[in-house]
Amino acid sequence: MKTTRLDQQWQQLMALCESERSLREKGEHARLLKHVASEIDHLAAEMGFSAKLIATREFRAERVEGHIVRIVTE
Repeated sequence: MKTTRLDQQWQQLMALCESERSLREKGEHARLLKHVASEIDHLAAEMGFSAKLIATREFRAERVEGHIVRIVTE
C-alpha cells in the first residue's frame, strides 16, 4: 500500500514532537524551540486535533497494516 498523506503528516508530527522534546531537555535554542512548537500546533490543527490535545501533546492514531487510518480526537 502506498504511503498516504495522513501517514506523511503523522510521521512529520512525530518527528517534530521528538525535536521539541529534545530541545526542551537541552534547554537550548529558544527560538528554534518556539518555531518547532508553532509547526506542531499548525500541523496538528490541520490534521484535526483539538486545541486541548494540541496543548497537552496527546496525539494518538489508529493504525491498520502499518498505515494510519484515522487520528483519535477524543
